[in-house]
Amino acid sequence: MKILPFFLLFVVLFFAVYGIVYFTKPIVIPSTLVDIQAGDTAQQVADKLYNLGIIRSRSWFYLYVKISGIDKHLSRGKYLFAGKQSLFDIAEKIRNGKVVQKHITIPEGLTIKKTCRKLAKNGFGNYQKFLSLCNDSVLAKQLTGFSIPNLEGFLYPETYYFPEETQERFIIEHLVNQFFKVTSKLNFNTPHNLNFYQTIILASIVEKEAKMNDEKPLIASVYLNRLQFNYKLQADPTIAYILEQMGKNRKKIYYKDLELDSPFNTYKYPGLPPTPICSPSLSSIEAVLKPADTNYFFFFADNKGRHIFSQTYNQHLYKQRELKNGR
Repeated sequence: MKILPFFLLFVVLFFAVYGIVYFTKPIVIPSTLVDIQAGDTAQQVADKLYNLGIIRSRSWFYLYVKISGIDKHLSRGKYLFAGKQSLFDIAEKIRNGKVVQKHITIPEGLTIKKTCRKLAKNGFGNYQKFLSLCNDSVLAKQLTGFSIPNLEGFLYPETYYFPEETQERFIIEHLVNQFFKVTSKLNFNTPHNLNFYQTIILASIVEKEAKMNDEKPLIASVYLNRLQFNYKLQADPTIAYILEQMGKNRKKIYYKDLELDSPFNTYKYPGLPPTPICSPSLSSIEAVLKPADTNYFFFFADNKGRHIFSQTYNQHLYKQRELKNGR
């Protein structure tokens, strides 16, 4: 009769030891950023880590931090977990507050090249590696779902926080994921016959044209009117984009530049360019989705950061002369 209780005790001990070894042994973690917020309980932290595949068991993590008292010292912040780490390593990292330290702000309207250069200049990785990742069409399709040549337009402009050991690929993936997170609530089913990618392309042109947010819906309306009536867009920012790809960064566009033979030359070829020309802000995307209702087909800068709009070419020329004459 004493054999049965002994056997049960053996089984319980076996599974207890097995559980401790299995659930606490190190696992290989792909680069994963975890945001632990102020007020998160030990159970909430365990849920976040488990859902992201960083720990094998919520229960073992919760039990360990409760018994060890770490649950009273779970530091808020953004943590990067990568490589081979055990449950104990993860708990200690959070207890010690080894959070992301470096931050970088990506402004609106930067091209892939300028974004990669800014990341590298601020010590977040290698410029050529960043650029290679952004121009990898396989990775671009994997991250966006579109068969596109590169990630132009998808490196969302915002302030980001990364630890020094963050790899280039994780950073690029994070910027793209942020783009889709921010745009997920927008309604892209508009009556303007533009699909998702075309909307981003046009938004990138609006981003480079507009200096004031309140003019973005007006500028978007001009380009949408031109597309509707098969007029060439004749957008200077697309010429500037060609020049940048050629290694020429200058603000002034010359008449000879309008003859450049490139699918991005909207003076030479009708329709939209093949890709975005920069990463647009949310306001530029919204302007394309909800443009102003106008009959405008032309506009030009007034040298004060704003634009003057016209319906006809004759009106356009007349207003230019009036501005030149100081009227």
